Amino acid sequence: MKTTITNANAGGQPGAGDTAKTTHKRKIITKIDRVIEALKQPEGMNRFDAERMGDHCLNSSVAVIRTMYGERLIQRWERVPSRFNPDGVRVYRYWLL
Repeated sequence: MKTTITNANAGGQPGAGDTAKTTHKRKIITKIDRVIEALKQPEGMNRFDAERMGDHCLNSSVAVIRTMYGERLIQRWERVPSRFNPDGVRVYRYWLL
């Protein structure tokens, strides 16, 4: 005895039996979204931290975020050790309140 499996939508009627094809709309996480989440952390972020997470130009991202959050974006100078300068280099560390 031969068993055949037929498609409920074999006639090609749109909408009939399309339960197997579901479309899920998911929000695409952008670079700005990742930077915003990192800025919400207590340690904040400087340009070297941003580079490690894939943001090669933090000052441009900060400009976009500043238009979104305004005064909630805090920045402070800090020194980061460098192999070429014993005093380190000055960079901004950013936080989002």
